[in-house]
Amino acid sequence: MIRSILIINCFLFIFCLNNAQLITTGNIYYNLVQDSDKPAFDLTPNQTRMASCYQDKAGIYHLFADYMEKERGSWNAVIRHYKSTDLYHWEYVSTVARHGEVGKRDARGCSSPHIYATDEKIYLFYGGTSRPVGGNQDIWAEKGKQGYFSRQFILAIAEADKNGAPKGNFAKHGVILEPGEIGDWDSMRMDGPCVVAVGDTLHLFYNAFDANKDRNRVRVGYAKASINELKFTKYPEPILSVPGGGEMPRVFKTGSEWHMFYLHHKNYYSREGGYKWQHHTSRNGINWELSDPYFFNGHSSAFPPDIMMIYGMNGQLLDRPKVLVAGSENDINKLWLYNLKKSEKK
Repeated sequence: MIRSILIINCFLFIFCLNNAQLITTGNIYYNLVQDSDKPAFDLTPNQTRMASCYQDKAGIYHLFADYMEKERGSWNAVIRHYKSTDLYHWEYVSTVARHGEVGKRDARGCSSPHIYATDEKIYLFYGGTSRPVGGNQDIWAEKGKQGYFSRQFILAIAEADKNGAPKGNFAKHGVILEPGEIGDWDSMRMDGPCVVAVGDTLHLFYNAFDANKDRNRVRVGYAKASINELKFTKYPEPILSVPGGGEMPRVFKTGSEWHMFYLHHKNYYSREGGYKWQHHTSRNGINWELSDPYFFNGHSSAFPPDIMMIYGMNGQLLDRPKVLVAGSENDINKLWLYNLKKSEKK
């Protein structure tokens, strides 16, 4: 009897130890600290949801944001370019991604931007939404059925001036990644592109799924390409799958370690605590381990919330990293500024 109890306790100890390791990988933790109660970016009465921002060599911030007229969804958005010297006062520059012509992959909408700025060129990755089959606006339809909103990733490129700011208009390079065939894990829809450059290789992370009504099937995908050729090759399987599903992988690299802030769905359809941002780490960008399950609970009542890293040139984090966080105020989606703080303990 005593021996049996010892064996059971031993197994319990090993089980608990293994599970503890799943949530304590690495010794770097991050916290988001709100910079001000005042929204950093406010388009009232219109609104934004996702955005991407970088600081050029002259210290100017460039924001590329979904622009949605009041009460319209992100699949109807266009992407606008704004600039600022302080991240609070913004000047509209231009609309950089508009709806394409009928039949084009972004004929219905352009949204979910990710910006990558180099000394020579500015690369704008975004999700393009096609017009639904038959004109039906049912976003829940399965692929191949009437009403399906297809979504693929499109790249637009602008020349950079001497300070690394966009010079002239963005020209559409074309579709760089699209959903898989029916039956593939990413056949339904893809969204939330995030690009990390290492040398001449672009690493593209995104969320995708094959059944829109089953949020457990929203998982993280990966593709890579040479920046000289821009021909992306998909990794054949999801690189991260979590219970309940998740979306919006936000990835960056420090030294040899990769970091991903990832929005976990607890109950996607509940506005009361139906999501939670968690922090994952990796040594190769493919195999991920949960490092901090309590990273961030989101701002206000945005549904779903989003966080957007602010980059420097060539995709580097700022010396004092900052993040834009989507939130809701008076039923209008806005962006708040947060500071990203690093510590060795939580």
